[in-house]
Amino acid sequence: MVLWRSDLASFSVLKEADQCIIRDLNVFNKGVWMIATIYGHKEVIKRRELWGSLHEVSNRKIPFIVGGDFNCILSQEDKRGGRKFVFSQGPKEMADFLNVNDLHDVGFVGPRFTWCNNKSGGERILERLDSCLLNSIAINGVQVAVVRHLARVASDHCSIVLKIFNNSYKRNGMLKFEDFWISYKASSFIIARVWRKVYQGSDMEILNKKCKKELKELFYWSKARIRDFSFEKEKLKEEIS
Repeated sequence: MVLWRSDLASFSVLKEADQCIIRDLNVFNKGVWMIATIYGHKEVIKRRELWGSLHEVSNRKIPFIVGGDFNCILSQEDKRGGRKFVFSQGPKEMADFLNVNDLHDVGFVGPRFTWCNNKSGGERILERLDSCLLNSIAINGVQVAVVRHLARVASDHCSIVLKIFNNSYKRNGMLKFEDFWISYKASSFIIARVWRKVYQGSDMEILNKKCKKELKELFYWSKARIRDFSFEKEKLKEEIS
């Protein structure tokens, strides 16, 4: 299944097969990007059909992104557990395909392995079967390319997310109260200090000014004192996954 936001881009299918869907994605104000979504076959011989389908369109001079489940790994670093990795015919054909068609792995953040056989102990196997590959035109055309491996939920695979565009719009500056602030005693002192101050105006104006002031002070206190909160959150996510 392939979905897209029609208010941000238009979409047209170039080729569809058992192992891939290749299409042009016209991102408004960003140009046309060729995208291939992959579900590679487990058998080497069948997977050659995938490489052939992708090779047919890879000579177009436009940004090209290939992503999904390749059902193939290229090194021992992409595997933990089970039999030792061997650079056999399957990995060799995939590596040759990437070299010939100018496709590159841009790295990732998050858990290293995207697939697990859901067994425990010595029978547990982890592999990085899912990835996003970009051609040189795509890499040179973006400010940053970040692939994130999300935690596995109700599946033996991780979802993967590729971000290539920074949001061009500016936030409206609205601050939002964060519930976790309450768990720190310092927040109550900040609120009390703001509410003791004297403000001029009607009751409604004074209430509005105090709410805005305390929210702003809590926000900057949070940035200064709890800056490692995001790091702790990512650490906990890894432990959970």
